[in-house]
Amino acid sequence: PGESVELLSAELDAGSDQLDDAVRAFLSLALVDVGREREAVSVALTALVPHLPRYQRSLTNYARLLVDPTDPS
Repeated sequence: PGESVELLSAELDAGSDQLDDAVRAFLSLALVDVGREREAVSVALTALVPHLPRYQRSLTNYARLLVDPTDPS
């Protein structure tokens, strides 16, 4: 699972393409496997944001706060 997180994270860092949402979905599952559940939910929400235009702002903020609850912005 740890290797999956590294591989999928590197894929996202390599540049954006039409498979980003699929990569984020599998990265979320891999993060759960290594015990990083909050980060997994954040990644999954980030993948959903472009598909839910009415809720983009709130979902983006929730996703950010899941991984950094001290961020005041």
